[in-house]
Amino acid sequence: SVFSFACQAAPAAEETMAEETMAEETMAEMDVSDLEIVYIVKVDGIVWFDTERAGLDTCAADYGFKATTVGPPTADPALQAQMVEDYIAAGADAIGVCPNDPGAIEPVFKKAMDQGIITFAHEGSSFKNVNFDIEAMSNQVFGETIFERGVSDSGDTGEYIWSVGWLTSVSHNEWVDAGIALQQSKYPDKINAMGYDEGADRFEEQEDTTIAHDKMVELLKTYPDINQMFGSPMTTMVAAGLVVEEMNLKDKVFACGTGLPITVGEHLKNGYVQEGFFWDPWGVGYAMGYIIMKEYMGDPVQPGDAVLKPDGTPLKRYEKLDMVTNDAGGLVIFGQGLERVNLDNLEEWDEIFKTYGF
Repeated sequence: SVFSFACQAAPAAEETMAEETMAEETMAEMDVSDLEIVYIVKVDGIVWFDTERAGLDTCAADYGFKATTVGPPTADPALQAQMVEDYIAAGADAIGVCPNDPGAIEPVFKKAMDQGIITFAHEGSSFKNVNFDIEAMSNQVFGETIFERGVSDSGDTGEYIWSVGWLTSVSHNEWVDAGIALQQSKYPDKINAMGYDEGADRFEEQEDTTIAHDKMVELLKTYPDINQMFGSPMTTMVAAGLVVEEMNLKDKVFACGTGLPITVGEHLKNGYVQEGFFWDPWGVGYAMGYIIMKEYMGDPVQPGDAVLKPDGTPLKRYEKLDMVTNDAGGLVIFGQGLERVNLDNLEEWDEIFKTYGF
């Protein structure tokens, strides 16, 4: 177990030198080639998660450890929990989850931690029973940036709506929370059409384009003062572009939210969606591998550290890691990975994502 190896006594010397010597000896006792990481995504067969896998696999190849990325056939929290159980039994050194519902994973993560297994999450910044949650960027910054873009398009008056995939989706809801809080403090005349009662102030679209489409059509008919649509799941912006086109709302109702070149590119060109926000899934996959490896080797990353490639160069957007403790006492580690795609850089991002297999 990573937590049960013995450290040799450090030479009696200046305290900082002793700590450095102990760290070196700890790392010497661990062999990175023994590390086996398992990452369980929300659902198998999604290109986004395939790209995270590619980043993690590249880090594994660069540093010589083993990594496996798997996912259930459907976005089922119980299936994810069972997979964690299976990999505990299989003796994995580190198990991570991009959760459909963190509540379903907390008990099995506690079981893993009790057995000395490193646990990690992605898009799970509310977790208690983790060594760390790894995020590409601050969820607050992500939500606020999306809202500010919306205001720049539709102005600081009128009404808006905002979606989440599920009311249990941690990151989606934190983005909406941040956007609504910014609106209330900075843009009092920009009104949430759905009101401000917690949970009822956003709509759930189950990461389904058809559901997102139908709910937005219904909301636009119910609240005619809506001039801005925000979306946390990528499916919302795909649907928003269709809704704007079908209802002839171009330049009347604006849309921005999570989106990739492949999901919003045509809508950007046609002016139905104004901007897509995302993080590079390859980069967060690589960062996961590096941070877990450092933990396993007994030399965990510290605030301000970079995610490094073997030649010593820092990974783009992870040049300086930040860390916060969440309300449950869990550690959240994040980079500065917010990216945005618009008409000015669409072609450039298209080329990058082609190399990922999109």
